[in-house]
Amino acid sequence: MKMKYLALALVVVSCKSEDDAPLGGSLTVAGSVRDFATDGEIAGTASVSTTALVPAPRITVEGSSFTLDGVPENSAFQILASVAPTHRGTYSPALEVTTDDVDGVKAYALSEQFLGTLASGFSITPSAAKGVLLLHLVDGAGNPKAGVSGSNLVLANVQGATGPKFLDDALRPVSSLTATSSSGWAVFFEVPTGVVSLGVAANATVTLQMATSPVGAGTVTIANVVVADGAPPPLPTNVSFSQTVFPIFTNRGCVACHSGNGPGRDLGGLTLDGSANLVYKELTQENPLRANPTNPEGSLVLTMPSAESPSDGHPNVTFTGPQDPDYLKILVWLREGAKSN
Repeated sequence: MKMKYLALALVVVSCKSEDDAPLGGSLTVAGSVRDFATDGEIAGTASVSTTALVPAPRITVEGSSFTLDGVPENSAFQILASVAPTHRGTYSPALEVTTDDVDGVKAYALSEQFLGTLASGFSITPSAAKGVLLLHLVDGAGNPKAGVSGSNLVLANVQGATGPKFLDDALRPVSSLTATSSSGWAVFFEVPTGVVSLGVAANATVTLQMATSPVGAGTVTIANVVVADGAPPPLPTNVSFSQTVFPIFTNRGCVACHSGNGPGRDLGGLTLDGSANLVYKELTQENPLRANPTNPEGSLVLTMPSAESPSDGHPNVTFTGPQDPDYLKILVWLREGAKSN
């Protein structure tokens, strides 16, 4: 089945039901842990865990094969896979499921040998306190994108990372490359722990879309970056709450949780199924304040449904990154004073 970019809700605390069952249904996700460089299933028994799912699914591992039971519908999450001592802990690109079980997932792990080749090839000594970020730049059809200049690759709100560096068509490190090869792979070293996403570079020549991804100490993170030709579009202006922001909550599935006896209303204290005026008051007047025009990026209406490390307890990820179109609409509305318009 094709995994789609869907997610849920805005809530201030974890949306758990009384029996601790997943919100919105229980799905099964199955696959195998594979070597990044060879695409072959790993030898030995893998270690598998997940991020951004509340409650955590039940995980069964047999050799390289794994099964996740109890995955909430409309969820976005990463798999962390490793095989000690041969393969480093590696976060997969974001997996996003809607309402059906998913089979055939490939969770890649980088071997210590391959990491050593990258480090020596780029003359870098990775520290144990920081992570390595591998970006796969692809077109809208998922094919590797060649020729993307490194000047376009800027990590948002990250200081001290080294990169981007580029791999050739055989995944070899080549220091002289300044743009992606036909493999589409770029690498950042010494990335601080937490979460990472791409920002918009000055004089960007392409538009990049990347889901916010976790980075751990001594781990590797793999993230897909969808590339569209042409500079990023300008931010919207004069954003209307009733016409632009209010419909987002229905379109992204938030109302399903935050209505009636839904856990988002009962546990999160947030109701989103009323009129635009009612929802506006919920966001701007109720305690806790969810829309704060004096701190737009820090407003709960944006941070709660976004990926964070450590997790804030929200059951899934609504905004896959700060370039999500709906995220940007709400951000601009906040920057323009969170008006009731």
